[in-house]
Amino acid sequence: MPATAQPDLEPGRAYRTHELRRWGQNPTRLVARLVREGRLRQAAHGLYYAPVATRFGSAPASDSELLRAFLNDTPFLITGPPRWNALDLGATAMLACTLVYNTERTGECELDGRRFLLRRVRFPPSPSPEWFVVDLFQHHAMAGVALTTLEAGLTRTLRAGRWEESRLREAAREFGTHDTRARIERCLQAGGRRCPSTRPAR
Repeated sequence: MPATAQPDLEPGRAYRTHELRRWGQNPTRLVARLVREGRLRQAAHGLYYAPVATRFGSAPASDSELLRAFLNDTPFLITGPPRWNALDLGATAMLACTLVYNTERTGECELDGRRFLLRRVRFPPSPSPEWFVVDLFQHHAMAGVALTTLEAGLTRTLRAGRWEESRLREAAREFGTHDTRARIERCLQAGGRRCPSTRPAR
């Protein structure tokens, strides 16, 4: 393809510099031109995105899209206070950066002025709400909430029938420490559904 070809950029999509090679033999020069034209914006070294045109002006790429490109399409999961606080277990924390579990990196990075805390840990491909409960118990210190508060909140919400007990037990068994499993089992015993007692027929 000729070097002067106009790239067909997808609004909201993030691109690595080398991906632009499909539109020209010198992707570094091409990306510099596209940035000057406003068709690309730099999110980090070697990482760019095509802004989205809205009625209010240009909008940036989403966190998920920037992370997808930054982590080279490997699995990742965004977790932390936005997910923990929504569980209604007593957590109200705020973090200056977004917590991201992934299979590639551990450390901090900044993408398009947004800070991310990357942790290379094991996580399920499709986490259930019950898994996020276990995740919060595991990271109670980061969330700034006492374990006793979490236990009280979990017992209360179990009594309200909010959680699938088998999924909660399975998530605790597979991803929780011994202490987390014990605490969650205690909550299940205190707040879980109980089968009605039966009386022998006369």
